[in-house]
Amino acid sequence: MRFRVTLAILVTAVALALIGAAFVIQEDIIPGEEPLTISFWGDSIAEGILGASPINERESNCYYAIVGRINGYTYYNRSVSGHKTENMLEYIKREDAGAEMTNSILRTSDIIHISILGNDLLQNSLGSLVLNYARGEHSRLDSLIGNAYSNFSEIIDYIRSVNPDAVILMSTVYNPMYVGSRIIGQDVTDAMKNELGMNDAEIRAMTNAMLGELNGVVFDYLEENPGAYTVVDVAAAFEEIYLEDEERNQELFYADGVHPSNEGHAVIACQIQRALEKLGLADADKACKNYKRLRCEQIERLYSESGNTYSVKNAVKAAKRVEEVTEVYFDETAGLKADYMRMPEPDPEREHFDANRIFYLTNECSVWGIPLGMALDKSNSRITFRKDGTMLMEAYIMPEVIRGLNIQFANGEFTLPDADIQGTIVDPYASQLFPGFDLGDPMGAFEMLRQTLGLSIIGLDPEHPGIAALLDTISTTGRLPSSINLPETLGVRYEGTYYIEEVTSAATGVTYTAIYTGEAGEGGQPYIVGTLTEAEDGTMRVSTRIEFLNFVIVAER
Repeated sequence: MRFRVTLAILVTAVALALIGAAFVIQEDIIPGEEPLTISFWGDSIAEGILGASPINERESNCYYAIVGRINGYTYYNRSVSGHKTENMLEYIKREDAGAEMTNSILRTSDIIHISILGNDLLQNSLGSLVLNYARGEHSRLDSLIGNAYSNFSEIIDYIRSVNPDAVILMSTVYNPMYVGSRIIGQDVTDAMKNELGMNDAEIRAMTNAMLGELNGVVFDYLEENPGAYTVVDVAAAFEEIYLEDEERNQELFYADGVHPSNEGHAVIACQIQRALEKLGLADADKACKNYKRLRCEQIERLYSESGNTYSVKNAVKAAKRVEEVTEVYFDETAGLKADYMRMPEPDPEREHFDANRIFYLTNECSVWGIPLGMALDKSNSRITFRKDGTMLMEAYIMPEVIRGLNIQFANGEFTLPDADIQGTIVDPYASQLFPGFDLGDPMGAFEMLRQTLGLSIIGLDPEHPGIAALLDTISTTGRLPSSINLPETLGVRYEGTYYIEEVTSAATGVTYTAIYTGEAGEGGQPYIVGTLTEAEDGTMRVSTRIEFLNFVIVAER
């Protein structure tokens, strides 16, 4: 149990850094007199944690931010990685109980975009579903789709009940199946070929038919409830690219074969943009102009060392439509090495504490339901909010826990899992989140995390025998050793930015003090939202919940 808690602390801090330190240069958006509000709901495709590459360009590469920024909207992302329809239904019905204001945002958005349904299949043994479908066995799939339809209907009905005037956009689920895709196991592909005699084209057609049944949820509901929403047919857009250029189609996907890549997000953003324009909610010329500005500033920010940004920017500026901007940008930057090593700067125009404030982490901290309090050295584990808008979080593991772990490692009572870090973490994820990430140089990789996200490991001393052995095994094998000797001073440190804002719930009328961690694009909002409260005895408290990890952070002073 102690080992699980220790791992949970480390994983938690990494995840916090990944999602809380997005860096972005904000361009001069051309807003309307009263910007429309758009909110994004659904799963990991919409949340954009996995998809943006590098991770600190999330607010320039993910479709929610592209759509929000190029139209000058006020935009919110309340999607949650891993959500199925049943999870989303429960999530949107929660009453406002803090500064995250989920219910208020749903009730007050002018435009609501939804991306859901994919996990209803993905999280239910997708490989076996695909193979059974190919064999003509559809009962399990029919049951899952029937359940998804029921939940989906309740989602739309609930949104309509609390915000009847909102324009709802509903995206279809794209087909991620291509030759070499990681979406289903090789054993499933081999079975379809060897047992059923299918070729690659037939497998693609079969998965299209299967996804057609899933997307039938979207079209069937709309047929029964005309005008309930506008369909953004992402599946059709991806299929069109597949038929025209299979090589480009593969470029639409992240290395994990599931999530959209930067280019995939851009294609989705263009589909949403066209829907908005048809509905009279967006100006095509202004959006294209702003999109070109966003991409040109990104070129200057990432590729200035390449020596040819002038010609690349000119090519982007010559584009006539948003779709053309996307194609030109990715064609022109293909193969260029991005320089993304930079840290965010606090916004001097935002409100910060008038003096440095230290909050100590409490026993209420948890991740995935695992309490972290028993392992935290709470006398040293703290969050420091500085008056200049910067912040520092330090979480130390108690030395007693470290000593206990070392004894149990030495006695063989604990062993690390035989984890293929290279194959399961670096190749599909870390190499995308952090281009250039190299397990062969683990200290260099950690320095990359520090420079881009402000994340560092306290006690990661390459001179310590146990750490030296760990780094050597990882760098030479790409795997974890079975045992490790840990230094007694061990923890994680995260440095970022924050600001404070008063927000009032449209649902309850209650006003909360929000602490936002990280930065966002013009019109957007940082991902991490904490709630600051003060008790009658003067005790101040910061509470934050990161939904997709079920991660609760509570600190007091």
